[in-house]
Amino acid sequence: MQRLFIETKYEGKLTIPRSLIKPLPSKIVLALPVQFYDFISSIQQQLETAGKKVTLFKGVHGKYPGQVLGCDVFKFSGDYDAFLYIGDGKFHPTALLYENKKSVFCFNPFTSKLEILTPEYLQKVLQRRTGQLSKFLSADTVGILITTKLGQNQSKKAEELREKLERAGKKVFVFIAEEINLTQLENFNFIDVWVNTACPRIVEDFKCLNVGDLKEIGL
Repeated sequence: MQRLFIETKYEGKLTIPRSLIKPLPSKIVLALPVQFYDFISSIQQQLETAGKKVTLFKGVHGKYPGQVLGCDVFKFSGDYDAFLYIGDGKFHPTALLYENKKSVFCFNPFTSKLEILTPEYLQKVLQRRTGQLSKFLSADTVGILITTKLGQNQSKKAEELREKLERAGKKVFVFIAEEINLTQLENFNFIDVWVNTACPRIVEDFKCLNVGDLKEIGL
C-alpha cells in the first residue's frame, strides 16, 4: 500500500497582537508545528520590528528551521532568554521547558491568548507524572498502546516492555491500531494503567504514561 503524506496547513490569519509582543524577553527562540509554518517569516518580522532578537528552533527530525515535532529532540543551545511557541496544546512547550529549563511563551492562534509556562508549571507536571508512575508500579493489569503509523510505530519497544512486565508478574494487554480512539479505551475498564508508545501528545488528552517516562523506574 502506497502512502502519501500531505502537510496540513492553517488557513486562517495569524498575527501576534503588539500588546503581547511587548512583554516578551529580548532574545526569543521561535518554535511552531508545521500547520503554522507558512506564517513563520511574518511572525519573525513582527518580533524583529518590535526589537526582539529571533532565533529559529532547530530539532533533529524537523524538516524546516523553526519546526517542532512530537518525536523530536527538544534540547536547544545558544544565547536566548525564552521560547515563543505558536500553537495550541501544551505537549511541545512542556517538552521545551523540560529539556531547557527556560520559560516558554505560548501564543494560541485560535484564541489569540498568550500563556507562560514557567519552571513552577513544570514542577506540577513532574509531580503528576510521579503519581502516575506510582500507580503503574502498583498496577496488576497494564494496557500498551501501539500505532501502525509510519514514524510512530514502536512495536519492538512495546514487545520488550511486555516481556519485562510479564516477568514482573503483571498481566499485559497490547492494543494495536493506526488511529487510537481514546474514548474507546474507556470500554476496557479492567486496565489499571495505560502506557503509550504512539504519538506522545496522547497524554494531553488521556491519563496515561508515555513509554519514555518508564526510564525513571528502569524500564
